[in-house]
Amino acid sequence: MFTLVYVQSVDETYRFDERSYDALDAAGVGWQAALQVLRAPRRVRQHVGAVLRVAAATRDGRWVAVALVEEEPDQYLVVSARELDGDEVRLVAGMLGRSEE
Repeated sequence: MFTLVYVQSVDETYRFDERSYDALDAAGVGWQAALQVLRAPRRVRQHVGAVLRVAAATRDGRWVAVALVEEEPDQYLVVSARELDGDEVRLVAGMLGRSEE
C-alpha cells in the first residue's frame, strides 16, 4: 500500500450517485465538503486496488476522509466519507507538514 501526499492537481473524475448522497448524509458530510477534500491542493491519497481514500481539511477547517471506488481508469464513484478523529487529524496533518492542535 502506498500513501501519496499531493500538492498539485491529479487528472481524475469523481462521480456521485444516489447511494453516494445517502452515505454522505448518514455520515453528516455534505457533497460540497467531499469535493473540497478531493480537490484540495494538499491531501493524502491512498490507492489500493480499486479503492481510493483521500483525506484533507475542508475550507471550514474540518478534516474529512472520502472513500471511492475506481470504475474506470481515473474515474471514481464516491461511496462514503467521514470526519477524522483527533488522532487521525494529527497523523494526516503531520503527513502534510501541518500542525493541528
